[in-house]
Amino acid sequence: MTDLNTILKQFAEQVVGDFPELGQTLDDAKTGTISEHQALKELAEIMSGSPELEARFQKTAMDAMALLREDKAQPLDHDGLVIHKKRGLPRLNPLVESALIERAQFDNDIPELRTGGLPEGVAPAVSVATTSRSPVAIGQMLKQASGEVAAKVAAKEPERQAAIADMALLDMVETTALSVRQERDLVLDGKSAAFDAPEYRRGQLPAPVRVVRPSGSSLLALTPEERKQSAWQFLSTTQGRRSAEGGIAQIIEAKLQKEGFQVRTRPYSTTSKGMVVAAHEWTVNIDGPKTTQSSFSIIDTAAAVIARTLVQKAGHREHEVVLEVTSINTVNIRSVGWAGRLMADNSALSGE
Repeated sequence: MTDLNTILKQFAEQVVGDFPELGQTLDDAKTGTISEHQALKELAEIMSGSPELEARFQKTAMDAMALLREDKAQPLDHDGLVIHKKRGLPRLNPLVESALIERAQFDNDIPELRTGGLPEGVAPAVSVATTSRSPVAIGQMLKQASGEVAAKVAAKEPERQAAIADMALLDMVETTALSVRQERDLVLDGKSAAFDAPEYRRGQLPAPVRVVRPSGSSLLALTPEERKQSAWQFLSTTQGRRSAEGGIAQIIEAKLQKEGFQVRTRPYSTTSKGMVVAAHEWTVNIDGPKTTQSSFSIIDTAAAVIARTLVQKAGHREHEVVLEVTSINTVNIRSVGWAGRLMADNSALSGE
């Protein structure tokens, strides 16, 4: 793998050597005589007055970054998620890109899939730890949790900026070709990853946030439109549906116990061991905020239907079973909801 710092150092030396017109400005920026913003402004003014100088500078930047693009020419995966072009940078498979866009329009952000920093103006997408059955209450909690995490992300921003201050030269390259800007963004994001807020790191699914459940009086004070929007925030977002998993599991477990099942609940996992005794999905279509009924007991309804069907499918009740509940997030077909399954409890044998 090409050493990025070596490339940047060589590029800086070449710029100073080949472009004496820029030397003073670069020196002033390095010593702190002028701010990076002022340096960028001066460099842009110098190059805008000389198309030949600007073209030479752009070619120098592109040549310096060529080794990075050559290193990335090797396949990064084997699942068709990334398309590697002979020229230019790799890009996501259009189908994958479309799916991400579909989800992002509802969730705002997808932290577990994001490799760069949180884009400016994008609200953090975090679930909340709750067993509330009210879509409106959960929607309000989601809003509060997102605001709290956003404040923590903002508080880390000065530290992140300080960490990348020594990359002013790459900032300057931003004025050149798009592919060079992409290289710059990749480098900046990679360097700043260590300065993400602990509660909201890129490439990781954030843990549910604990916030105070809104009081009944505060919920009653909401306008009908606010209630509808809050319920929509709960139902339409991945973090909203994920927030309801604990409450739905709690309701289903109680109903199964009432029917005579010996049941315990654990988080859903694709690697869970054991035979599936029964499973059922409950979904609803999401067509837009105006179609959301804030007064509809969606959590109770989903839990009741799943519990009743699991009881019918499971049949025998003399053995212990494990309940797992997960959310269904197929926003690409506008169908979302929750699924529950009962699995044979092999904990005595597996040592679980």
